[in-house]
Amino acid sequence: MPLIHEQLLVILGPTSTGKTDLALSLAKKFNGELISCDSRQVYKGLDLGTGKLPGGKVSVQKENGYWILDGVKIWMYDVADPKKQYSVFKYITKAEKVLEQIKKSGKLPIIAGGTGLYIKGLLYGFSNLGIPMDKILRKNLDKLTLNELQKKLQNLSIKKWVSLNSSDQKNPRRLIRTIELIIMKPKRKRIHTSTYRQKFGVLKIGLTASKEVLYERIDERVISRINQGMIDEAKNLHENGLSLKRMRQLGLEYGVLTDFLQKKINKAELIERGYEDVVGSLKKLGVNIQRIE
Repeated sequence: MPLIHEQLLVILGPTSTGKTDLALSLAKKFNGELISCDSRQVYKGLDLGTGKLPGGKVSVQKENGYWILDGVKIWMYDVADPKKQYSVFKYITKAEKVLEQIKKSGKLPIIAGGTGLYIKGLLYGFSNLGIPMDKILRKNLDKLTLNELQKKLQNLSIKKWVSLNSSDQKNPRRLIRTIELIIMKPKRKRIHTSTYRQKFGVLKIGLTASKEVLYERIDERVISRINQGMIDEAKNLHENGLSLKRMRQLGLEYGVLTDFLQKKINKAELIERGYEDVVGSLKKLGVNIQRIE
């Protein structure tokens, strides 16, 4: 099937499989522009820890709302303040406009990312994306511990609790949103993003790798990012007003970096924990990988 501008290319897969590298290569070959579909790459200043740069050396030019990597635009970088939570609804609203802009320019839109929720929402829509948050309810829920949030959701709807994966069951932000939706019980209306299945011929490319390759890449990734200055990046974020509590909420490398900045772990433990957290996220996606000594 030829790649033309009426089509939409989606490159997805777990971390460390080379999505951005492949997307850049295809964008150069087929006159495309990239759209990052990653829930943390949207934040300004979260560069090294979120892997905004591909594996090889590339020229980087940062613009407002997008970067240019080796002459290729990649959208949805640096569109949000890391001090504030960026919602799926905000992402989809902005990404839709970018898709239309790329389409009108006659270029091939290429979505690259590992946040399945964002990809699903952008392509198919969700029934609850347009439902506003209840600030008073959230303020009260935010005072509850993780265990209290879990019990509250179980009491409200054991069916909904069971439907969550293990990661979401331990994620206070996801628990709060789920509780909020149940309590509010608003009239749900699917937003129009599902029409992208009709506007574009969607071609999905799913990347994977053997356990051995993933193990090697994850180790290289953690050490490389530290050598590139990931610790200084975290220090600068904190000095510029990002609280350690919020940094921990950003997850993976930033959660571990929070412990390092608080002197709870040393650099060696930072590397080890960074590896273990990434592997843990892969296991939640069904990729069973064990470290090979």
